[in-house]
Amino acid sequence: MAERSPKSVLFVCLGNICRSPIAEAVFRKLAADQNVSDNWRIDSAATSTYEVGNPPDYRGQSCMRKHGIPMSHTARQVLYWNLTCVFCYSGPLTVVLFPTGTWAVPQTQEL
Repeated sequence: MAERSPKSVLFVCLGNICRSPIAEAVFRKLAADQNVSDNWRIDSAATSTYEVGNPPDYRGQSCMRKHGIPMSHTARQVLYWNLTCVFCYSGPLTVVLFPTGTWAVPQTQEL
């Protein structure tokens, strides 16, 4: 039987220090709790370069600690990735990610 490749999910926001790393951390925790982490490639990224190299915002880190969710991330800009799903946290970001259909693979839809 052929080995199944993992599904992939990329959470995207403007700077990759607030919304997307929080979503990444929560998704990682949920996958770990369900013992399905090996079935997923999970990441987050920014559409801009404003915060590249910076850690997540202190408020998000505090919230994750409060809820016992591990969070270790350094902001980076989004690059092409063979994706199963992309989650954007603002309508205008979808325009940035899908201007020519480059990212619009059959499994990816705007939600």
